[in-house]
Amino acid sequence: MTGLLSRLTGRLFTPRWQHANPAIRSAATDQLDPEIPDQRKILETLILEDDALEVRHAALTRMQSPERLLPLLDRADGLVRERLIELLSGGQDAPSLLSREQLVERLDDSELLSAVASRGDNQQLRLTALSRLEDEEALIHQACHNTIAAVRHAAAARITSQAGLERLVRDAKRDRHVQRQARDTLAQRRADAQQADALAASRDNLLRQMEKLPRQAWEDSVPSRYRSLLREWERLPAADYEIQQRFEEARQQAHKVISDHEAREEAIRAHERLSANLNTHLEEILSAVDQAREDLYSRDCVNDHDFASLQAQRRLQGERWSELTDQFSAPAELLERQQRLQQQLQDALDAWHRHQLCQGELDAALVDNDIDQLRRLESEVAWPAGLPQTASLSAVRQAISAAQPEEPTEATQEQDALDGSPAQDAESADAPRAADGKASLDLDALDAELARLEADLDAGKLKPASRLHRSLRDRTEGQLDNARQTRLRQLGARVAELRDWQNFVAAPKREQLLEAITTLSERDDISDEQRDRQHQQLIQQWRELGDAAASRDASQAFRTASDAIKLRLRDYRESRKQLREHNLAMREALCEQLESLNGHAMDDADPDSLRQIRDRAREEWRRHTPVPAGPGRQLSHRFGEALTALQGLIDSRAGQIAAAKQALVDAVEALANEDSPARARAEQAKALQSRWREMGRAPKGEEQRLWAAFRAACDRIFAARDQDREDRDSREQARLDQWQALIERLDSWEPETLEDAALLDDALKEADTLGPLPRGKRGDGMRRRWTGILKRREQRLDELHALQLREEWQQWRDLLEQHAVADASARNGDVQDVELPNTSAFDDNSRQANAARNQMRQALPSNCSAANERLAELRVHLAILFEAPLGSEDESRRLTVQVARINQQLGERMEREEELDEVLDALLANGPLDWDAWQTELPRFDALFNH
Repeated sequence: MTGLLSRLTGRLFTPRWQHANPAIRSAATDQLDPEIPDQRKILETLILEDDALEVRHAALTRMQSPERLLPLLDRADGLVRERLIELLSGGQDAPSLLSREQLVERLDDSELLSAVASRGDNQQLRLTALSRLEDEEALIHQACHNTIAAVRHAAAARITSQAGLERLVRDAKRDRHVQRQARDTLAQRRADAQQADALAASRDNLLRQMEKLPRQAWEDSVPSRYRSLLREWERLPAADYEIQQRFEEARQQAHKVISDHEAREEAIRAHERLSANLNTHLEEILSAVDQAREDLYSRDCVNDHDFASLQAQRRLQGERWSELTDQFSAPAELLERQQRLQQQLQDALDAWHRHQLCQGELDAALVDNDIDQLRRLESEVAWPAGLPQTASLSAVRQAISAAQPEEPTEATQEQDALDGSPAQDAESADAPRAADGKASLDLDALDAELARLEADLDAGKLKPASRLHRSLRDRTEGQLDNARQTRLRQLGARVAELRDWQNFVAAPKREQLLEAITTLSERDDISDEQRDRQHQQLIQQWRELGDAAASRDASQAFRTASDAIKLRLRDYRESRKQLREHNLAMREALCEQLESLNGHAMDDADPDSLRQIRDRAREEWRRHTPVPAGPGRQLSHRFGEALTALQGLIDSRAGQIAAAKQALVDAVEALANEDSPARARAEQAKALQSRWREMGRAPKGEEQRLWAAFRAACDRIFAARDQDREDRDSREQARLDQWQALIERLDSWEPETLEDAALLDDALKEADTLGPLPRGKRGDGMRRRWTGILKRREQRLDELHALQLREEWQQWRDLLEQHAVADASARNGDVQDVELPNTSAFDDNSRQANAARNQMRQALPSNCSAANERLAELRVHLAILFEAPLGSEDESRRLTVQVARINQQLGERMEREEELDEVLDALLANGPLDWDAWQTELPRFDALFNH
């Protein structure tokens, strides 16, 4: 009792939405308000957990706000999603459009958005849902199947993939605009891809040509091709970094090749200008050397600085001479003059060198007044006649003269004769000695010399002043008046004062030089090359001091330190000597090679190769330096002669090539003036261009002139070819336009009767007049279209002909049927004639056949087998004409008919229509027929005319 009560109490107090009966639970949902949180939770529980479909559906009906259903979307089944789609799409109990649009703008569920875009009650709502879609598959579905055109177009506009656009073209049957838009986009992409491919091909072609340009053989057109390729590349859009970098590297290489070639050409032009002015340059060098020699010999007294300047000038001009004679062969008279000048300078420098070697001993002998030693040293120095003396040598000679003033020895007289300078000779000429040893003075000349002596003293020129003073003193001793003697004595005092001053100034300098050369001999931190260079500089500076502040000890110490340095530099100088000998040997070998080449060069040697040999020989010659002076000068002359011979060979071969190229120029100009087809002339011009490239180069100026003439003639030929091609293209274009008009006219025409076949014949004649369509994309397309149109029009005419043939056969069939009936009636005794219908299907031959058939019927034979067999043969004849299949029982008849046709057509071949008319007339004239045979053959005849 208690359990029953408990169960009853539970049922009475359990909420209705939890009732066991689904109908009661479904009805209970009407009492639940979704705006109350607790009741909304109950509704959500029923939606998610209730087993009865009607209960869940009733609970969903109470949920009229899409925002309340969105949290349940991931936990519920498809019923919630369907209710949400219904509410968002504007179905029953849907909220306002504005709220729905705002909610759709926040959705991310692709399936929900796709459903709203398909089922929404408002176009803007659908577009809003579509704007939130990102899945291309969903967009394709909307573009193909949405019921609103604006939505379809908006969806199609967002499809960008190749596969998606292809699906639109294939599946968007509902909207031609979408199909056309997708098709246009695909076509544009294909066009863009083709343009990109063409652009890439153009870039690759330009890149290959630019990379090939530095490696190909040089032609005068290379710079213009380089600039043309550069302009074409700049006109193209910017390429990828790697492609652009490759092109830039290739451009730099090509620019370097062109720059190097232009530099070589400029060097060649400079070389040619130098060659043209060779004599002028050599004359300038010889004049400079001669001027230096005259400057030396014009001085009153020479010192180390004078000889150093002479040696520097000689070295400078010698290098200029060697540079020129290394490249060109000097004329014999200039070469002889140069050798003579070099010998004079060498004699002076050798005397100066001997003087420097004896300088210390001279100074010591002067200090000791050792006359014998002075004479020996003077003889050892062997100072050349005519060369101005140094200060120390003048002092030596004065000392010797002072030792024996009255009776000079024979040796002293000889030495004085050898040491006589131009100035002394002039003085001797101005004051000749008398036969008795007393001089007659020229007072005017003497006053001039005194004035010159005073000017030298004012200028601080000790050496010329000392020499002039000694000369005046020796020549005028005891012969001057008091005034001139006093002036000479005063000037002598000034000379002594100047000498003392220079000795005072030169003493620290000598000590400094002595210390420097001593330090240099002991240093180990410098290279041999630096040591040798500094050693030469110190010796030069020591010599420039002359005899100022000179002492035997200092000279000996300086010489000792110098010898020590020379000892340390022995290996270095030996290596330098070996290097000179090696360079001399290499230059000699180079001369031998050039001489061998000149003696054994082939007559068809390439001048460009010979030019390369010449240039490399010059480089090798310059590289092997220095060389010994004497043998080096001889080799320079020999090398110049070898180069001159090689240049002569180059000029000879270049002249031959110039003659051959002139012949090519004449040939191409004659070709340009011909009236033959431009294309053939262009091919011949290309062959001539190939021959031109195979030849070497003519002389520079001649090559440019010939190339300009050759290129101008070729340009005329190619311009004529291009003009001919343009004319041909314009003619082809005009012909294509005429073909296009003919095709369009024929395509818009449809035969209605057989008489329209004349229009097709006219079109074919016009096509024959226009000629065949040219090859090409457009021509091939037009050819395919023309063939298709002809095929369709011929098929249509065949159909019209077949229709007309069947109509005519129907008239013949009726007539034959009447004759068969008349034949049957004649056998029963009722003979009747069949009248021929007055139609266009029957002509005069048909009338004759019909009359013959009526006559046969009046004379009716007893046996119709021959007519029956003839009927079968005529059927076989028609089958052969119509190319219809035949049975095995008709094989013998086929052979009979074919033999008859051959015999009949031996004279003249008949047309198919004529033969058909004859067969029909024969069929009409064949009789009388057996009725059964006719009924048997008639269906076969009908089948043939329907074939």
